[in-house]
Amino acid sequence: MTEININGSSFVLLVKNLEQTIQFYSELGFKHEVIGEKVPHHHVSRGKLTLILVEARHEDEVKPISSSYQEQYFDVYCYTNAVDLLTSEFIDKKVTIVRGPNYDEFWSEVTIRDINGYQITFGGGIVDKELILS
Repeated sequence: MTEININGSSFVLLVKNLEQTIQFYSELGFKHEVIGEKVPHHHVSRGKLTLILVEARHEDEVKPISSSYQEQYFDVYCYTNAVDLLTSEFIDKKVTIVRGPNYDEFWSEVTIRDINGYQITFGGGIVDKELILS
């Protein structure tokens, strides 16, 4: 029997200002492309993460779940082998870090907030093992 693999995912984010959001993610190393002709979809991608951006008709429609439920600290969860390197990029680019970074032998995480209020957590391994506190 053939095993079925799912090799990636996309998340749809309702955003306040499409152009500003594309700029924000582009500055974080995401590539922007428009898919479709009749109904264009704006994709920003980095690695196997794709965010599909849809501009809200009214700004008050943008309500990330993390802003309504404090215990839900992320709206999108991403996996990486280099939480520490991403954290350094976020610090260099003055991205708002709302949680972490937490470096651990088994699992590390950092959570950022984008310009629409979405909280995105990056979890996984780290490159610099000296960051792990005993």
